[in-house]
Amino acid sequence: MVRKTVEIPDELWREFEVHAVRKFGYYGAIKKALEEAIRLWLEKVKKEQQ
Repeated sequence: MVRKTVEIPDELWREFEVHAVRKFGYYGAIKKALEEAIRLWLEKVKKEQQ
């Protein structure tokens, strides 16, 4: 497991947080949503590179 610090626009973070909690519930929502987002992005990038 790794921990990273990133800076993103406040508005983008707020929207992400709201939707993450709606989808996954309060506990662990950010972690789950971020993992899902990264996996989806990686899939997209890999397909584009083929």
